[in-house]
Amino acid sequence: MVVAAPRRNKQALPEGIEQFSLFSSLTPIAPAIPAKRQKRQIKSTPEAAVKQLDIFSLIAEAIEPQNLDPDPPATEAKSKPRRTRNAKLRQFNQLTFDSLATAPAEDIPAVSTGEPLAGGTGDTGGELHGHVVRPDSEPANELQPSVGNDDIRDVEGGTGGGRIYVDKPETEPAISRDFRIRPEHGVGSGGLRQKAHNNIEAIRLLKTLEAENREASEEEKTVLVKYVGWGALAQVFEPEWKLRTRPEWQRPATELKELLTKEEYESAKATTPNAHFTSPMVISAIWQGLEHLGVKKDAQILEPSMGIGHFFGMQPDSVQSSHRTGVELDSVTARIAKKLYPDTKIFAQGFEEAKFPEDYFDAVIGNDPFGDYAVHDPDMKRSLTRSVHDYFFAKSLEKTRPGGVMAFVTSHYTMDKGNGAIRKHLSDKADLMGAVRLPNTAFKDNAGTEVVTDIIFLKKRAVGEEGKGESWQEAQTITLEGSKALLNEYFVRHPEMMLGEMTLKGTMYRGQEPTLTGDLTPELLNKAVSALPEGVYTPRNEGRSPPPVIQITEPERFIGVKDGGYAIVDGL
Repeated sequence: MVVAAPRRNKQALPEGIEQFSLFSSLTPIAPAIPAKRQKRQIKSTPEAAVKQLDIFSLIAEAIEPQNLDPDPPATEAKSKPRRTRNAKLRQFNQLTFDSLATAPAEDIPAVSTGEPLAGGTGDTGGELHGHVVRPDSEPANELQPSVGNDDIRDVEGGTGGGRIYVDKPETEPAISRDFRIRPEHGVGSGGLRQKAHNNIEAIRLLKTLEAENREASEEEKTVLVKYVGWGALAQVFEPEWKLRTRPEWQRPATELKELLTKEEYESAKATTPNAHFTSPMVISAIWQGLEHLGVKKDAQILEPSMGIGHFFGMQPDSVQSSHRTGVELDSVTARIAKKLYPDTKIFAQGFEEAKFPEDYFDAVIGNDPFGDYAVHDPDMKRSLTRSVHDYFFAKSLEKTRPGGVMAFVTSHYTMDKGNGAIRKHLSDKADLMGAVRLPNTAFKDNAGTEVVTDIIFLKKRAVGEEGKGESWQEAQTITLEGSKALLNEYFVRHPEMMLGEMTLKGTMYRGQEPTLTGDLTPELLNKAVSALPEGVYTPRNEGRSPPPVIQITEPERFIGVKDGGYAIVDGL
């Protein structure tokens, strides 16, 4: 077994032995002699007096200076030594830390009994706390005037003794460059044509910023943040013959085609089925729910389908974090997000391509894509990839650490559909903290669509931990206006978490199906998220002790092994 040698405290050498470094206390070497003079000098020097010195000889002489003539004549002893240019070098000895072991006692400042020397970590592992001042210190031992009295404190609270610590000034945290969304920015406001105009202006500004290779100013970010995607604006991608009957859309359609490359245009067109950005009112309620669950500042946050990042832009100060990661498939949308949030890690790729560690993020948040289409991800079970919103739930749960939480906006089919495979998979690893059903108008103003959605809050369990959440695996049959319909058992038990009235109505996907109607208000949302369990989130590393240190063998067996090196112990 190959193991690393532990670091050893340096010990003082036996009495009478000094350890020198390679470059300390070397015998001065005479300056170089020109070749002609060397030739003449060699001829006049007896062969017996010539001594060739290598590096080892120099070290030997430095340790024990030798005299070639042990009994010099008296006349030579009285002769005046010859000055050379290296005379000054003989006045200094360069000492290493090892040489301090033999320092004279008078050079070491007096320390009262029981007090360690300050001044560094040293071999004993002590921390550097500044100067140690004895109560009876002489003036020579006092702090230098340059330290200043305002920078020191007596940790023992006395005025006459104890250890004095030099306080270091606290460094101010760096100001984030990420954008903060405020009500006056008008996110999601305006009619469809106004939103199309805002989208085009945002793309035009993005192209300018990229051409000039610079960041967006705060004023420019107010233009970028009004980009709402193309989910409600599919008209701009209509063929030209169809646009002739809708002249109001011809100009934005033409401008968009001129602004985007062919690849960007096709990518934007492909987002129309699910590019429905979340309204600010819903985003605020989700953050309030996470805070109610116990999420604090500086959590590791992931948004796997971020759009241009409204969830990050509206993250409240109480749960603000500098550790945020976002993923966005559409190239233009991701690049706008990077200009809005330059201090956030943003990956312009599909969630299935992002290689994040498992059990890592403290919280996963977002509005996963809607749609009944599959995702190709060989790392996931096929049963979990047949529906894009099911896939995002399952994949996100893998990336959430035990004790962490998830808060997702999703289609109501996640909870109501007859096939409960995704609910069983999630229940096997996480507890349902609660769910809020939103009326079909929740996305109408911001995304131009009517669809019933749920906000689902989950907490991931540790392996082997017993489930404590709400039961939600079964979808029960109910009678609604004389027709049979499926409703999740959670909402059967908690009708107060449905913020509207259940009815049969046609939707953008199907006709005559269960629909929740009504007007969504901040008061209704706040009341619903306040009903979630409080403080169930487990902060990172809470209750976890450091791993025990296992001593493989006696430290004495590593004597002679270089620090940081490896040794074979008992043939292993």
